[in-house]
Amino acid sequence: MRVLVFTPSYPRYSGDYHGSFIRGLCTRLARHVDLTVLAPRSRTRGASTDGFPVHRFPYLPWRGAELVAESTLVGAPAIHIAQLPMYLASAYLHLVKEGFDVVHTHMAIPQGLLAVHSPRKTRNLVTCHGSDCTIPVIYPIYRPLTGKALRGAHRVTTVSDYVRGLAVSLGADSEKTETAYLGVDTKRFKPGPGVRDGNKVTVGTLGRLVHEKNVGDILHALKVVEHSMDVRLLVGGDGPCLDHLRCLAHELRLKDVEFMGRVTDPAGFHRGCDVFVLASTREGLSVSLQEAMSSGCVPVAVNDHGCRELITHGRNGLLFDPRNVADLASKIVEAANSPGMGAEARATIRRRFNMDRNYRRFLDIYREMAP
Repeated sequence: MRVLVFTPSYPRYSGDYHGSFIRGLCTRLARHVDLTVLAPRSRTRGASTDGFPVHRFPYLPWRGAELVAESTLVGAPAIHIAQLPMYLASAYLHLVKEGFDVVHTHMAIPQGLLAVHSPRKTRNLVTCHGSDCTIPVIYPIYRPLTGKALRGAHRVTTVSDYVRGLAVSLGADSEKTETAYLGVDTKRFKPGPGVRDGNKVTVGTLGRLVHEKNVGDILHALKVVEHSMDVRLLVGGDGPCLDHLRCLAHELRLKDVEFMGRVTDPAGFHRGCDVFVLASTREGLSVSLQEAMSSGCVPVAVNDHGCRELITHGRNGLLFDPRNVADLASKIVEAANSPGMGAEARATIRRRFNMDRNYRRFLDIYREMAP
């Protein structure tokens, strides 16, 4: 069976976190099917060494200027939006160039929309990750395009029950739509010696530093936590809010905060943390949260949407009221004093969100779809 994985994100160089979970899924699927990946070139450095073809479609003459894949559509700089027509045209031409039995498209828009319009009429599985369903709910201008992509797909999978509900509300056929947890690599993300600082409690957060991640709330909460324990904060990731967050940390006079920039070893990052905090209110099912739980961190996350599918409050982590800094601070303190929940968090990931098991559901779907 020939399968094309059509994705907007895929690691561009050794250690790149961008699309690494999709690479993990593809590596496992390629053991059983003839798999090819199609992804944007977007400043890729070096050839793929994955053991299966990875085709990078160019969309500008100069690789270093290709920026569309560096951000989401909403809030993207004008220079990124200006490149979108070339990006879509190149992606479409490369999509229809070869014949496959199944096209597995990640993200309903724009990739899913392009797959629906392919003249080859190849059977198409769309996997919705979160933003491709939350954005049309917030910005109705995207609803018609998303609905067309979902209605035109032969099958739809979603990364969480929350995203499944959104996908169905946007037009996906409920009988052809199911939740298929991608999961994480529990052999890579596991407890072990990290960079913990003596008796100091290390709190971490990792992700793209954009407004909707609410990392500022974590900084404000840390100021409160400092009054009751010796604590440091590791902020992993970069993005447009990085400078603002550094200024905020300075204004709050936080004692121990490190902005680590782009993290190329997320497993090592998580091993160095006692507590992991996710303050974002727009997550389908956070990959970084799953990775932290698999690493044995005690998770503290918003009591909202996909987080409730991962965390049972008081058993394998703690949930706090969204945008409530006082509640977040109290939950960080409670998490620091409850290290046993880290073992329960890892057990949850190994049982339900383990990529080594979960990828097989996608193989079953491929076989059901294949002509």
